[in-house]
Amino acid sequence: MAAILTIPGIGIFQPTFDRINICTDVPKARLRQLLPIRQLERCSHIFKIEKLRGKQGCRLVFTCLPDRKVLELLKEHEPVLGPYRVTAVEGAFDIQARSKNAAIHAWNRLACHLGKINHERGYISLVDTFGKAKRLSKADLKKVGLFDWPTIYFEERGAAHNLKLYIRRKKLAQKQFGSIIVRLEWTSTRSRAVKAHFAGDQLSDLISANLVTYFRKFAVFQQIDYRRLGWLLSPRTIMRPRTRNPAFSSARVITTGVATLFQDETYRAMRVAHLVIKVLEERAWSKDKRSSRVPEDIWRSSPAQIKGRFRAHIKKQQGSPKRNGVRRLRRRNLLTMRKLEDCFGPPRRHRVRL
Repeated sequence: MAAILTIPGIGIFQPTFDRINICTDVPKARLRQLLPIRQLERCSHIFKIEKLRGKQGCRLVFTCLPDRKVLELLKEHEPVLGPYRVTAVEGAFDIQARSKNAAIHAWNRLACHLGKINHERGYISLVDTFGKAKRLSKADLKKVGLFDWPTIYFEERGAAHNLKLYIRRKKLAQKQFGSIIVRLEWTSTRSRAVKAHFAGDQLSDLISANLVTYFRKFAVFQQIDYRRLGWLLSPRTIMRPRTRNPAFSSARVITTGVATLFQDETYRAMRVAHLVIKVLEERAWSKDKRSSRVPEDIWRSSPAQIKGRFRAHIKKQQGSPKRNGVRRLRRRNLLTMRKLEDCFGPPRRHRVRL
């Protein structure tokens, strides 16, 4: 029975391996003679052997299914592979969806709550092109099981440990596709990253790998507390006393909606948080030219985006030179990432029928 992972407030995930690359010193022609190619193709979505450019040996590229039969079959013929190493592994976590609209709803919710441990780049990006920055036609998208919907990348595409979020159809055996899913996909490239994340770069390490533990180790689901963030950023603004103007009598009561809102400390705290998040996000818009602009409902809620913008701001403040040779006084309530982390908590439970 396939493993199931349940995240409260998010949904139910099915963990599985996706694309796996194995490099070996054995020539391509010899492997095609000794390996059961037909059986390997039947128990995987795709299986092919590629010749390495300028090097001796070849590369096995295949897409694993949840039953991991292709890994077990390769394990039975492990002596044929000779000295080999796993150089790339994709760990996928899928949420089933009834329709494309339901998948988009789940995609939005994940984008607003998903974070990554050791988020090196510090922000997310939306990419709606494939391959060499080209948009695919509807026929091409259907051929590869994708939809005309952007992909969220948490790191650059060449990163050793990358995370992306997108909508596609489930991969079945022999290049077939099934129902609509929302997929979280972790990519570990190069042997060093594979060894660090799966305790080795051999077939036995992948067969015995626990993807549920892997997911809980690297994924973070959080929701921002705007009120707490506002108090952290500007406590004096929120706690300011009401001004007493003798021109107005005490019997006069302000009944307008906006004025009533500004009398509420919670509203003022949330407003401060939203304004600071907006300013930090808009400052970085001119730098992100390669990707599409992240929608406002995502950059206002995404823990990965908010933490990344604040981290960049803190580093900039710490590295800024003295002005006119005068050392700046240290603020009593200096903003740090540790204090900012206290403004995030687990997401609220939200039942969505997918």
